[in-house]
Amino acid sequence: MYRGVYTAAMGMLVDLTKIDTLSNNLANVETNGYKADALAFKTYWEKEIYRIKPEPENREVNVKKIGKLEQAVILDEVRTRFEQGVLEQTNVPTHLAIQGDVFFAVRKGNEVYYTRNGEFIRDVNGRLVNTQGYYLLDRNGRELIVPENISVDETGNILNENGNVVGTIGIYSLQNPRKIGETLFTGEAQLAQENFRILPGYIEKSNVNVVREMVKMIEAHRHYEATSKTIVVHDELLNKVINNVGALR
Repeated sequence: MYRGVYTAAMGMLVDLTKIDTLSNNLANVETNGYKADALAFKTYWEKEIYRIKPEPENREVNVKKIGKLEQAVILDEVRTRFEQGVLEQTNVPTHLAIQGDVFFAVRKGNEVYYTRNGEFIRDVNGRLVNTQGYYLLDRNGRELIVPENISVDETGNILNENGNVVGTIGIYSLQNPRKIGETLFTGEAQLAQENFRILPGYIEKSNVNVVREMVKMIEAHRHYEATSKTIVVHDELLNKVINNVGALR
């Protein structure tokens, strides 16, 4: 009977993790370049189930394995969904969106990260910087310093008002990407040569599906409530068992 309380408690912990993750996704629905998180779970404390059948002829017991009993479930890993977010047109030349499974490279101090947040502006020193204070890097890993009245083509070339190339944006693919904060990633970066398209004057919004996340949130809350009631029932049963055993003694 204690097993039931333990299993229910583990289920409540799983629901709390779901609620926290879904809440974070919903909180970042308006965060440019945000990629939603999803959870992967695994079974815990599996126990083999055997069928024990006596053999009357030779007075032996026939034991046969028939499966496993999964005692509980725990969080295995937090996975990021990388599907494309909605593209919003802003008509700002320094706002950039990417089509393709690639990232911008940005730097703040000595740290280099990768992001899909392309809401860049030109600062007083001519550098392209995003809303988090990270500077956009070129193909050589250097900060881009550009003149006013620039335009950007689909391959990442930055053109001045005369149509001359003054820099090229570094676009990278990532192996084993890991999320840092809300819109930054690290991983094994490799300069991308093709299979992407840069859209100037657009921003990629988050890929959070509000309706889907709200439905999952409601399901998690309801499951949490049902599981908590299960613990109450188990507690009452345990109380009756203890009291009855004590009365018999």
